[in-house]
Amino acid sequence: MGRFNRDEGIALKVVGIIGGPKNDGNTFRLVRAVLDGALDAGHTVVTWKLKDVYIGHLGHFAGETLPPNDDFEKMQADLESMGALVIGSPVWYGHVDTRTFNFINRTYVYNKHYSEENAEKWPKAKAVNVLTYGREDENAYDNILDWYKMIWDWYGMTESINLVAAGTGNYPVEKRPDLIKRAKDIGRNL
Repeated sequence: MGRFNRDEGIALKVVGIIGGPKNDGNTFRLVRAVLDGALDAGHTVVTWKLKDVYIGHLGHFAGETLPPNDDFEKMQADLESMGALVIGSPVWYGHVDTRTFNFINRTYVYNKHYSEENAEKWPKAKAVNVLTYGREDENAYDNILDWYKMIWDWYGMTESINLVAAGTGNYPVEKRPDLIKRAKDIGRNL
């Protein structure tokens, strides 16, 4: 299956991964706004809330990396056919939440060091990295955005777009129409 972009007039599959624990929280709202923009542009959208699936830890035994028996397999068809990935995470204790961290680690099955065959299945898609956190500094967690970019570059993804919502403790996403508009614009322009 080839990869298409919007300029060719063909819809993309946009996969949303929501790491936050709330159905109406800051992370959910911001990822949802990006996905709504993608829908406005005629793309297909699939949403995975990590709180609703079990993503286990990779194991290692006798020199072999062992994937757990978890729900990641249910997500793989969507991941392997995506044209864009929108991944959202709240920042807790200086890094992405544990659900998102486990998801990222679980993508190791697409690493060429794990499986050349699986590595070919990960699409050269765009990534939208959404971070939400209470600190007021928009650049407080640039290290996480750099970490995302490093991973997506490793997988050969074509572009990494960042969307940060700092200060959500005092100024939640729902009260920031400019941020919601920016998120929708990102989705429309995938």
